[in-house]
Amino acid sequence: MAELSTIAAAAVVVTIIAVAGFVATGVYRARYAATRDGGYRVLAERSADSAEAAAAELKGVRDELSQVRERLAALEKLLSQIG
Repeated sequence: MAELSTIAAAAVVVTIIAVAGFVATGVYRARYAATRDGGYRVLAERSADSAEAAAAELKGVRDELSQVRERLAALEKLLSQIG
């Protein structure tokens, strides 16, 4: 009988250790995933900021290009009147 209670106690201890190990593994994975997701969020924010900055700069280039086209058209008109 003593052997049976010793085996049962050992089985209970092993089961508790296994459950604790699985829980610890799950907690570790959850923390790691949260950290990784936080990094992805920061990267996505930086990407969005870069896209907005590029769009603003592109708008400025388009505005300058339209001004250059207007000046070129005026210059062509002046040159056609002269020559």
